[in-house]
Amino acid sequence: MDARRRAYIWSGEEKTTGAVCIVAWDKVTTSKHYGGFGVRNLRAQNQCLLLKLLHRLHSATGSSWTHWVRDHVDLPTMDGDLAGEHWSMLRHLLPIYQNLTVVDVGDGATTSFWRDDWFPMGRLSNNLPALYSHCIKPAAAVRTIIADGLRAHLVPRLTQTATQDLLVLEGMLNQVVLTDNSDCRRSPLIDAVGKL
Repeated sequence: MDARRRAYIWSGEEKTTGAVCIVAWDKVTTSKHYGGFGVRNLRAQNQCLLLKLLHRLHSATGSSWTHWVRDHVDLPTMDGDLAGEHWSMLRHLLPIYQNLTVVDVGDGATTSFWRDDWFPMGRLSNNLPALYSHCIKPAAAVRTIIADGLRAHLVPRLTQTATQDLLVLEGMLNQVVLTDNSDCRRSPLIDAVGKL
């Protein structure tokens, strides 16, 4: 898409060569405030809009569409019976969204146990890498792991470091209480009404 936009801007045609392009594309897509031309980078714009869509899916909204998607997709992984380029992009952007947000866990249904930042010590995949390397389903939801027990989601034989991490984590998990409320995501990028 950017190649066609470049060609049109510099030559008015559908295709062009680099010799016709007077200014680097990075400069063209830089805002006017910073000395660029202010042409929007459509790839970045699309990713931002898809991140907003991910936020709507993970937020407790009364939208019928959100409820329908939640019936067809496992939100901590974005896996489900919905296919297509759109859903592939949402799956690809999920780790970015998880890095942008912190979760106040309610029912634990939309929060990844290992990959989301929901636990007092932070993201468990980062803080307990030895134990994380032994998990069977790295994107399992908090609710699933709390209901089944952590050991059911780990391989049978653990290293010594992973075993020590498991004992510490199990002691801390005893204090986690899930509620009937939906999980709530926070971020400096989320405004007062909950929009990303």
